[in-house]
Amino acid sequence: MATLGILECDLLYPDLIDDYTSYGTMLANLLRRFDPNLNIEYFDVHNAELPDQSQCDAYLLTGSKTGVYDDEPWITPLSDWLQSAHRRQERLMGICFGHQMLAHALGGHAGLSDKGWGVGNHMTEVDHRPLWLNDDLAAFQLIYSHKDQVTRLPEGGKRLAGSQFCEFAAWYLEDQILSFQGHPEFTPEYFERLLGRRREDVGEARLDAALNSIHQPNDDETIARWMLEFIHLPR
Repeated sequence: MATLGILECDLLYPDLIDDYTSYGTMLANLLRRFDPNLNIEYFDVHNAELPDQSQCDAYLLTGSKTGVYDDEPWITPLSDWLQSAHRRQERLMGICFGHQMLAHALGGHAGLSDKGWGVGNHMTEVDHRPLWLNDDLAAFQLIYSHKDQVTRLPEGGKRLAGSQFCEFAAWYLEDQILSFQGHPEFTPEYFERLLGRRREDVGEARLDAALNSIHQPNDDETIARWMLEFIHLPR
């Protein structure tokens, strides 16, 4: 039985906690739909709680309101831990902020995008795929909510999927890193409750278009299966 360590990189807004608990819980619920036996350990990164060496089979960094460039006391320890974990050849995954943090900590770059907010259901084309990935899907669609983007990959990283708006919507590094800008754990209802408070920041027209898109089918289940395939790769 595999163990996934989820590094919680945010606290939900207070009005969302009762219904959704945390991003880590939402991701765990998605993954356990397809692997009920997956063991999960949670780490509160905000409180300087980071895993010991090789404590889990793989690690997953969640989304966050924080940017990789923000002066928060937990950012540098997390970056240092990721660099050490990478040297130990731990398996690492990231979603949204986690996706950006992995690239930024390991020698790439992420930052505020001049394209503004990426919100709603977006399609990305698959460019390359890891040798281990048992899927020939040419494109996938996920719910997005971000104003930061990865702009440069670390050495050895390859773009898995991208679009004109988000060049590095997913990336990987051999059998060690798998990372997505989109949110497979988001439901349309969660997106509506989260983004409703950001209307002024996102912009009326862009948010309305996003809200009109989020009830379309997307590939959250496919991405969940890819993540599980990655977690269960033999050493």
